[in-house]
Amino acid sequence: MSVTAPPRPPRPSGPVDRQELEALVEALFEEARQRARRRRRVRLAVVACVVLVGATVLAVFERTAESQSSSPAAVARSGVAAGKVKVVIAGTNDRIPPPTDGSLAGKGTFKASGAITDAGTAIGYRTVSADKTLITLRFVAKGKKGTITYVVKIDTDAGTSRWTIASGTGAYKGLHGKGSETENASYTVSILRGTVSH
Repeated sequence: MSVTAPPRPPRPSGPVDRQELEALVEALFEEARQRARRRRRVRLAVVACVVLVGATVLAVFERTAESQSSSPAAVARSGVAAGKVKVVIAGTNDRIPPPTDGSLAGKGTFKASGAITDAGTAIGYRTVSADKTLITLRFVAKGKKGTITYVVKIDTDAGTSRWTIASGTGAYKGLHGKGSETENASYTVSILRGTVSH
């Protein structure tokens, strides 16, 4: 049984018309141009999506940073300015006789003004060296914004009395400070003057 091949399309009897050829070429060029336009639109859409995602991520990051910077501790920290400070501590050296072993010397109050504006309770501890040339006072002052521990070193030989900040909590976390300390005649009020900074 013989297999019959499919009939071939008839060949054009004459030369291809120039206008038809030009129209075919123009159609091919137009199709290529449309493909290029589609590719351009896709690229622009991808770029727009990337920009939109980037802007969204940036907005979320900024909102997170703002919420962290507006947290109570951060706001309180920003409320503590660097500069001069005066702290009056009263009633923390009332025990008779005053302790020499670092134990509790008294409970009282404090009031700070200047770079720190706060007030509250204060607890004092007192240590005296064996040769009695160094007296160390430790004041733990708890206010509305946090707690500051001041350490006062009194050198009885040199006649100097200097304070530093040992630690801080809340708004006072990371706070540094130093200065000089004076007392009233009965040693029941300590006045700390100096500077503080974060």
